[in-house]
Amino acid sequence: MARNQGGAQLSFLIVSLILNLGLAFVVFSMNGEYQNLLDQKNNADDKLARQEGQVKDQQAEIYAMRGLIQGSDDLAVPTEEVQSLIDKAGSEIATAKGSSNPRSYESLTDLYTDSVDTIRFLNNELNSQRSLAEAKDQEYMEVVTSKSNLGTQLNEEIDSLRGQVNDFQVELEGARSRGREESQRLLEENEQLVQDHSAVLYKLQRDLSITENLLQRANDRIEELKREIVREETFAMVKPDGEILNVSEELGKAWISLGTKNKLRRGLVFDVFAYQKGGKRISKGRVEVLKVEDDFSEVAVLENLDRFNPISAGDQITSPFFDQDDVPHFVFAGEAATNGKYSVEEMVRKIELFGGVVSTSVALDTDFVVAVKGYEETEEYGLARDLGVTILRERELLDFIDF
Repeated sequence: MARNQGGAQLSFLIVSLILNLGLAFVVFSMNGEYQNLLDQKNNADDKLARQEGQVKDQQAEIYAMRGLIQGSDDLAVPTEEVQSLIDKAGSEIATAKGSSNPRSYESLTDLYTDSVDTIRFLNNELNSQRSLAEAKDQEYMEVVTSKSNLGTQLNEEIDSLRGQVNDFQVELEGARSRGREESQRLLEENEQLVQDHSAVLYKLQRDLSITENLLQRANDRIEELKREIVREETFAMVKPDGEILNVSEELGKAWISLGTKNKLRRGLVFDVFAYQKGGKRISKGRVEVLKVEDDFSEVAVLENLDRFNPISAGDQITSPFFDQDDVPHFVFAGEAATNGKYSVEEMVRKIELFGGVVSTSVALDTDFVVAVKGYEETEEYGLARDLGVTILRERELLDFIDF
């Protein structure tokens, strides 16, 4: 539509220029003839009277020509308006040629010549615009055709994809149907298996419950037997280290069956005891080593617990600080001492002074666990019972270190 409007405006401009050019040419011709007539009239003033008829004839011809060119006398164009039309034509011709400076003309001939050139220029421009418009139309048609082809191709691809989607949907629906059937079959098989094995499961659970009860009873019996078997081994149950060979009541001395070959040393204190009928052990007193020989040693009788049953030959002796095979190892179990005389630290130093070794935890080489205040709740006491380590009471320890 824009192209059509531009062509119409250009055609209207060309027609206006042609009309203006014709009008200017007519006015110019008319003015030229008028000027010639005036010149002839001035040159022939002396012949005016003689040529009045001829002048009237020529004026008639001029009026006839004017009527033929511009109509009646009422429609005649004045000279000022003709000049205005020439000036306006100069502005329009400049605008048509794309210039902002109006053209000026000396005569209608110049206007006519330039108008012809302008018409040719505008005609060329019109042809050029038509060519450009035709090229744009062709480009537009190519784009439309390309888009149409692309749309057709896209529609074909969309149709193909829709067909594939439909195929996939059919396959998916078939797979879903098969899945539901398979799921239903598996559920039925599972229910059948549950029903088939419910009785077996019930029997197994019942057997398991019975077995667990029997196992619990067996474990309880084992724990009971353990408690009966594992008893606390006290110092009174320790095997004797040697025996009394001879006693001199007058000298207050005795001789024992241990000597240097048994790694005995002076100052060691032994507990003296004897066995009665039934295996009961009775403590009779204490002795201290004074002099060590190869096969025997001389000891001093420190204490006789019963003057009616004094220490005598054949009595047994033992000491927690004597071990002819190794150095005895001690461990304290509990929080603090209760004897009122020695602290745990002082008792440790006493044991080390007597040749023993004190450790912080019970091991396989532990010989004695010294029970002080709160020993029952300690890990050392429980482990000593499990391993059969001899429990040495605080009072019993003092019998050997407190003199």
